Amino acid sequence: MDLLLTGKHVEIAEDERALAQKLADKLSADYAKLSTLRMVLGSERGLKSCEALLNGNNVSLNASAKADTTLAAIAGTFEKLDRQMRRFLNKIQDRSVSSNPLLKEKIWASADLKLDDETETDLFDQL
Repeated sequence: MDLLLTGKHVEIAEDERALAQKLADKLSADYAKLSTLRMVLGSERGLKSCEALLNGNNVSLNASAKADTTLAAIAGTFEKLDRQMRRFLNKIQDRSVSSNPLLKEKIWASADLKLDDETETDLFDQL
């Protein structure tokens, strides 16, 4: 995943860049098909801010956070992106399953399927 880190009226320190890269690598490892992450770091009225735009295959998420330090703002932004991504994936998973609640609750294990297949073959052998 490409990380584009820019500063709005601030200089970006090496530890801030390293933290952003570490968290971006973790995010891309957890979720596949993410392409770019654009982050803008700034300072407003004594608070440090971090805004992020995450793009991927059929997904575009925005997050921002303000904190006393830039590192805390970066961490808060990544927490929000992670939460949004989990919510997005759960929503996709819920929509992919049929709306029938019985089908959602029923979990077929391979052992259950094997037992059902064996009983059917026993019935055919008896005929």
